[in-house]
Amino acid sequence: MAAHASAKLHADSAGAERRGARDRRASGFPRLPACCAVLLACAVAFAQPTRSAAVDLPVEAVVVGDRGHGVTAGAGNRLERFTVEVLAVQWDAGAGFPLVLVRAGGPVIEAAGGVAAGMSGSPVYIATESGDALLGAIGYVFPRADHDLALVTPISVMRRASGGTLPPFVEVPGVGVATSAATPVLMTGVSARAATLLAPLFRSADVAAFPVPGGSSGGAPGGYEEYALEPGAPLAVSLVWGDIAMQAVGTITAVEGNEVIAFGHPFLGIGPVSMPITPAYVTAIVPSSDVPFKLANVGTRVLGAIDQDRPGAVSGRIGVVPRSLQVDLSVVGVGPTASYSFSVPADDRLYPTLVGTGVLSLLDRHLAATTAGYAEIAWEIGLSSGERVNVIEQTNAPDDVAYRAAVLAMTPLAILADNEFRESGVDHVSLAVRLEDRQRSASLEEAVAEEDRVVAGENVLIHLRLQPYRQNAIVRTISVPVPDDVEGELTVLIRGGDVPRDTGDADVDEQEVDKPRSFAELLDALRQQVQASELVVEAITETGEVRRLFRTPFAFVIEGNEDLTITVTQPQPDGAPEPGGSGADGGADG
Repeated sequence: MAAHASAKLHADSAGAERRGARDRRASGFPRLPACCAVLLACAVAFAQPTRSAAVDLPVEAVVVGDRGHGVTAGAGNRLERFTVEVLAVQWDAGAGFPLVLVRAGGPVIEAAGGVAAGMSGSPVYIATESGDALLGAIGYVFPRADHDLALVTPISVMRRASGGTLPPFVEVPGVGVATSAATPVLMTGVSARAATLLAPLFRSADVAAFPVPGGSSGGAPGGYEEYALEPGAPLAVSLVWGDIAMQAVGTITAVEGNEVIAFGHPFLGIGPVSMPITPAYVTAIVPSSDVPFKLANVGTRVLGAIDQDRPGAVSGRIGVVPRSLQVDLSVVGVGPTASYSFSVPADDRLYPTLVGTGVLSLLDRHLAATTAGYAEIAWEIGLSSGERVNVIEQTNAPDDVAYRAAVLAMTPLAILADNEFRESGVDHVSLAVRLEDRQRSASLEEAVAEEDRVVAGENVLIHLRLQPYRQNAIVRTISVPVPDDVEGELTVLIRGGDVPRDTGDADVDEQEVDKPRSFAELLDALRQQVQASELVVEAITETGEVRRLFRTPFAFVIEGNEDLTITVTQPQPDGAPEPGGSGADGGADG
């Protein structure tokens, strides 16, 4: 895709062309069925929208100089109109569909200092001789140019919500570079540094997250219970909800039956999804020299689910229950025992990162400090099949135990989410985190074999010297079984359970011991995984095969690795019995 899309402006260059467009409008466009939308049952009743009477305006009928209006929620959550004037049509925007350049105006735009983040999805109507017609929705803005300018995504594109990708920016000659309108991501109880973990979710998306403080409005006054789904109203799409919350706020473009179309651009751009739709209540529009943005509170009612996150829009259905994954977190050991709970979409592409972000935020809240320490995490991972996977692991951090524990919390979830066998089906995760405010680690300083020649099938004694953090050194002796089917030189690797294998041979280092060959074997491998507090002994045969010989737990995280070489001999066969021996006598007896 070209970085700068070539511009083909639909200009008012011929009076006949303009008159032809007007004639087409006078004949009217096919109208949508005039009926009330019947909403599916929701947990809490809300105002039921009716289908807009406005017909769709094909982008081919747009004429430079056309005027109309948009609708968006302003301060106090009041729906307000703003004026629009068509300046050009960007036919080749590099996205596979055209975009319409408009200038916005009116009191709400002037007060905000331009088109604001959060206005994406605001419906834009053009006045025609047959009445107002729906052109589409605000989708792009110009962060480093005139903030009154915006690009409208045609409603026909939004209805298709088809595949493909949007360009990272669109250049309009003489105007500047437009980018997808930033989506405010309201964060309640999320620490600023935890929000940085979200970067992988937005790296490939065509809209950047715009983190701003948010809050739940479930019990707020001001008639929030009167929320109605209608064009121009704010809408929130939830990534995390519960003791912490993260919601993307945009604007509804159209409500048709139980279907909702919004945003005018993608959110994460990942196609089929299942994310909760909740009410949003705009409290203020904040001017900014970069891009103005909406501040909002978010309601607790789940109205339905977004099921498509596509280049032209997000779309979903009211009354649908989104697929979710519940996370229960308990923290003990430092400070009072605490319990937390939150939920995230049950989507393999999303939940590991979202769970890590949530855990870090809650640990930051619990510790109220960035500090060294030790953490042990126990997982119980529930699958939709009814299976349970229990895992335990430890980590030691010289500077930031909350961060290390949060990243660790993601690890088995990422393994399940990325597996090659099937959808993971994770629907519940219980995490028990035990914290200590002191480091518990020991470096492996030395490993010496008592004998350098060992008979296959017997054990070799290995003496270890370990140096615990700020404690006296300790010496341990372990007895390691030697395989009975090897002979010759055997390289023995001794390492902590969380220390990568280091042999100097890339091919050997990448080998897995007992690599899973099915989803069931993957679950077993997780249940039996080596812990960071275990000492692991492995052998590399002369053919390069890796074999695990021994593992044993310690009271601290083992760091470092050592290797040694022993010579393995096969047992000598028994000597042939001499004549007159017991075997011969027994055979000749009688």
